[in-house]
Amino acid sequence: MQKTTTYAINTFHAHVYFDIQQTVLAAQVREQIIQDIPQLTYRGQLIPMSIGPHPKPMFELHIPADCINYAMASIDTLRQGLSVLIHPLLADDYLAHTAEAKWLGTPLPLKLEVLR
Repeated sequence: MQKTTTYAINTFHAHVYFDIQQTVLAAQVREQIIQDIPQLTYRGQLIPMSIGPHPKPMFELHIPADCINYAMASIDTLRQGLSVLIHPLLADDYLAHTAEAKWLGTPLPLKLEVLR
């Protein structure tokens, strides 16, 4: 992930999106990612609805910055067509979810007004 910032980034969040009819697939993808990336510091449960700026059901993972390149490659390999937003944890949520964000798969329109 290319960083355009000049401050230290310690943690990244990955949001893996799914449609409600893909719940079983999402659960499988989640388990595969957890198995492949033991460094994850948070392994969120499936959230079966849109919350915050997230337009679809999703689950969230927290990735230490020192393994972000491996984690991104692993998630990209294991995501089975699901869209994934990866962003740094920053004080400015809007910046984190836009200019500093990276998508794996098809980008989705976030509800950015929630972050302003």
